[in-house]
Amino acid sequence: MKAIVKAFMLTTSVIGASFSSQAQTPNRISGQVIQAGNKPVEFATVTLLKATDSSLVKGAVADIAGKYEFEQIKNGKYIIAAAFVGMNKVYSSPFEAKGGSFTAPALELTVNSKNLKAIDVTARKPFIEQKVDRLVVNVEANIATAGGTAMEALEKSPNITVDKDGNISMKGKGGVMILIDGKQTSMSNQDIAELLKSMPATSLDQIELISNPSAKYDAAGNAGVINLKLKKNSNYGTNGNLTLGGAYGTWPRYNGALNLNTRSKFVNVFGSYNYSHRENQQSLNIYRTVDDKNGQQIFDQSNESHHENNYQGGRVGADFFVAKNHTVGVLVDLAQNKYVNPTSAITNIGYGNILDSILHTNGGNNGTWKRGAYNINYRGVLDSTGRELNIDLDYSKSSDRQYANIFAATSDPVFNKLLNADTSRSNQPSIITIKTAKADYIHPLGKQAKLEMGAKISFVTSDNDARFDSLRMNNWQADTMRSNHFIYKENVNAAYVNFNKQFKKLTLQVGLRAEQTNVTGESTSLRESQKGTVKNDTSYFNLFPSMALSYKADKNNTLGFSYSRRIQRPSYEDLNPFEFYMDRYTIQAGNPNLKPQYSHNLEVSHTFKDFLMTSVNYIHTTDLMMRIIETDKNPATGDSSLLRYKYMNVAKSDNLSLNISAPFPIAKWWSTFTTLSVYYTGYSAFVNDNNVKMNAVGFFGRTQHTFTLSKTLTAEAIYFYVAPGISDGELFRMKSMGALDLGLQQKILKGKGSLKLNVTDVLGTQYFRGSFANAGMDTRVRSSWDARQVRLNFTYRFGNTNVKAARSRKTGLEAEQSRSKASSN
Repeated sequence: MKAIVKAFMLTTSVIGASFSSQAQTPNRISGQVIQAGNKPVEFATVTLLKATDSSLVKGAVADIAGKYEFEQIKNGKYIIAAAFVGMNKVYSSPFEAKGGSFTAPALELTVNSKNLKAIDVTARKPFIEQKVDRLVVNVEANIATAGGTAMEALEKSPNITVDKDGNISMKGKGGVMILIDGKQTSMSNQDIAELLKSMPATSLDQIELISNPSAKYDAAGNAGVINLKLKKNSNYGTNGNLTLGGAYGTWPRYNGALNLNTRSKFVNVFGSYNYSHRENQQSLNIYRTVDDKNGQQIFDQSNESHHENNYQGGRVGADFFVAKNHTVGVLVDLAQNKYVNPTSAITNIGYGNILDSILHTNGGNNGTWKRGAYNINYRGVLDSTGRELNIDLDYSKSSDRQYANIFAATSDPVFNKLLNADTSRSNQPSIITIKTAKADYIHPLGKQAKLEMGAKISFVTSDNDARFDSLRMNNWQADTMRSNHFIYKENVNAAYVNFNKQFKKLTLQVGLRAEQTNVTGESTSLRESQKGTVKNDTSYFNLFPSMALSYKADKNNTLGFSYSRRIQRPSYEDLNPFEFYMDRYTIQAGNPNLKPQYSHNLEVSHTFKDFLMTSVNYIHTTDLMMRIIETDKNPATGDSSLLRYKYMNVAKSDNLSLNISAPFPIAKWWSTFTTLSVYYTGYSAFVNDNNVKMNAVGFFGRTQHTFTLSKTLTAEAIYFYVAPGISDGELFRMKSMGALDLGLQQKILKGKGSLKLNVTDVLGTQYFRGSFANAGMDTRVRSSWDARQVRLNFTYRFGNTNVKAARSRKTGLEAEQSRSKASSN
């Protein structure tokens, strides 16, 4: 850790020295923002304007002493404006810059003053705003997002992390629901990642982070909701952006995206296309010991796999403005991913220090995943009071045709000859269809209150037919021990009501959502001992209350409290009982008896000056779904050394966390954003009929430093660190992990284009290590991937950049489609 700190400080010192050597300019303007009593106004927004037309020249954020400065200013007449939340805007008298340094008179901000001067300057919004049920991030208030992508702007938000595959977590919890303009996207995790990486940050107005969603949202998931609000303009015309990128680590990656949007008075047509080629090398080491009647048997497995994905996706849609306040929209969303995953593994087997045999395994899988999603949407403002109705009809179908093969053979310790060789293959087609219909209605109750209500119905069918063959005497024979046909059907009927009321300093929101679920699982086995069809029918009804309070104690302090009950349903693949053999001793299996897990989520928050955000979160979960490692017996060979990975409802958990986030300008050219989390996790689980209790205190920290080297050149350094703890979703005691990323960004083509060069995981410290011990079995895992990469990206924006963004579809597929793991291969 000391070495990392030293390297980071050395880097920032060099960059700082480089900037200082360039910073000497003939025109330098400085000053201070104060309030009553000559006290400084910390982090006030300061803007330099032309005196002739009040147009913006430069912006700055005052430091903790209220001081600011502008450099490299051309000769001319200017005005300085200052603003802060809860205080009136103020501006200086006009002055002229003629070269050299100029110190402006102190700008004093006042509270509750209504005698504003003639010049009206709009102040920049604060970076963070605390609302009754959500934290709002104003994207433009963070200079570090300039020229970046929407994904980078999201990653810079409080308590948000994005992993190597683009999966988004909030406060350490995955499975976040992503909305655009309050509308569900019906897109897979991979599609969302590709979209956000190709969308410029300049198209975002706000990012809303909702830890405990209201009853309006689906009750699925306990990680919360992220709502991306796009900028709205009324201009007509055409615009678009083109993104090209490439990366190289152990293997190459490249991607491209094109987005187009054209708007007229009566219609808005939009479309996008994304393509990416990604290759990744992954190394997995599993060392385990199993106690049996002969002593302690050792399995030391080394697995190497090469993942190659070729993804392409396209969206096309239109909004028809049929009347002043009524819009009808259609959307077609198509995607395809072709993947190849060859693997090889060597497992040393023995007792103690004596090696008995070596298991050699070669294989892999390949296939094609396809998805088509279709949406029809209506939005209408019914009258001048603000009554609003939204209706959505959705249909989605995805297919994944996967082929796999595996060759396994045992040799003696000196590899003289192969013994017990066998070869198998599989054909595992999977089809998932989703149909949903939903309606949402908003009814204002005066100026300070409103009532929301709505209903949703969904139908899901998941059809998985796993067929295995074994090679016997040069002939393929059906392997009935492994083959299985599983059909899963689910129907969810939901309704909700939500009430919101604004008092003088207090905002209240309460809601209740009801969901009734009907599930049928039908499994047809070809195994002689289990031949026939088995059906599991389940129905359950749940109520999900939610509440949120926000209290504005004074101009600097806002207090918040929220609560919600949530449900997490198992993915369709995890319900499928078929078993996938990684080798003779390692199996991944589904579980048709999985039940949903339930959680109670509470949050207490405090926001200081719309700048420093602190929250305490508590989550209590029952029937927790976890992927458990358990020992079993191979039904074909009778070997009791089988290792099975299987999701089970085995635990209850308690998670308590303290989260702190703050942007902090160290200097005019050096800004930082830091997120810190300290958390306690405790589990109580039954594994292999044993009661397992685990708890740990962990820490997560992420700090981002942005250096403005010139008007067009910026540098960036990001470091994150995860302390030892218990891995989320598995009972592994994980060791620490971290990574340092460095980057440079150059604006080109008169600001319409940008080049960004990044080096990720500079120190090579991003890999997973964990262990688990239970019932005479001790397992240690080490997993590493192609984390260290050099990336180069080019972005170009063209056309009328003020064209109003396409209205995002309010589809109803998000909760259902996010449970399809096939979409994120």
